[in-house]
Amino acid sequence: MRVYADILANAARNGWDYTPESIVSGSNRHFEEMKLQLNDAGYEIVPVGVRPYCKRLDKLAAR
Repeated sequence: MRVYADILANAARNGWDYTPESIVSGSNRHFEEMKLQLNDAGYEIVPVGVRPYCKRLDKLAAR
């Protein structure tokens, strides 16, 4: 989202004016494209608050 904010800031400095709706739409599109790039690079996107289960790490945490 920081990258998208930088894009918007640069556009505003160059005189571009976006409606709130187009900013939200662009933000969603930017995020979806970023997720695809991360998936292609081998990363897995998980929802906020989800804690993947790993038996080995749970044993280590219990020590």
